Amino acid sequence: MDDILDRAFVPVVLVALVTYLGSTNSAFLSPVNITNVLTQASILAIVSFAMTFVIIAGQLDLSVGTASALISVVGATVIVRTGSAVLGVTVCLLLGLLIGSVNGVVVTLLEVPSFIATLGTMIIASAVALALTNGGVVTGLPAAFSEVSTLRVADLPVVVWIAVMVFLVLHWVQRQTVFGYQVIAVGGNREAARLSGIAVGRITMLVFLISGLAAGLAGIALLIRVQSGQPNANATLALEAIAAVVVGGTSLSGGRGSIVRTLWGVLLIAVLRNGLEISGINEDYKNVVVGVVLIVAASVDFLRRRLVRSRRGSAVPGTDAAAEDSTAALSQPVTADG
Repeated sequence: MDDILDRAFVPVVLVALVTYLGSTNSAFLSPVNITNVLTQASILAIVSFAMTFVIIAGQLDLSVGTASALISVVGATVIVRTGSAVLGVTVCLLLGLLIGSVNGVVVTLLEVPSFIATLGTMIIASAVALALTNGGVVTGLPAAFSEVSTLRVADLPVVVWIAVMVFLVLHWVQRQTVFGYQVIAVGGNREAARLSGIAVGRITMLVFLISGLAAGLAGIALLIRVQSGQPNANATLALEAIAAVVVGGTSLSGGRGSIVRTLWGVLLIAVLRNGLEISGINEDYKNVVVGVVLIVAASVDFLRRRLVRSRRGSAVPGTDAAAEDSTAALSQPVTADG
């Protein structure tokens, strides 16, 4: 029962929020607005799905927001100067992998804490993006590329399908590959993972490469949506992605979480923002409300988990029994948290 409540907490909150917004505003559940919600959530979803791997591995990546902005600037510049959308998209993906590899090298080889390493990358990416554009935007994309922004598949924009593909691929990687379970093992206990033969440094490097590749895809999605390179875009994207992952139920200390839970967290944030927007709430107050709701959701979830642990602990009287229970728990096979 505790496990069921744990998995159902965020979906129940989301359903309650959708029900309330739908009953108070008839425009909320309209097909047009639902499409808007999915479109607005697409970039956050792309980055959050990759951030799930980073956080499960016990790391953080604060650079994805400014990295995606820099990637959109570089990609737009390449497309404008060469007229080749394929070349521009390729450069975006390669630059994302480069940024991810830099983060991975600094964290694994130089042993710099990921918070500090990616904070530095975030600042560098923002500064480079502004320097390349002198604070302006890169416009003049070819008409053929502009047509992509209006292209729809099953009545949904391309950026939504990019997010769907990222979800399907990363969900498969987490649930069906050895790498997915090794990420959980590394985040749960790095030393135990190392002693069991897992290449901890390699796993850490790979999760940052995944995050960098997601930043590249986010930069491409930004280009498609706004048809320009935006050096100031996605300033808070990394923090929102971390919030979506944590609110979804992934442990910030690592070793526990899933892509599916992150999806619920992303939808919760997207629905909340859209609901405030169609209600006419001032932008400043909207951010305040979103921040408060995220804190409350994470706090309630934390308190509920603590209550569950306390109840389980009280069921095992005595220090020896508790130690045996802990040892038994550590001996269980590592599984992904669905």
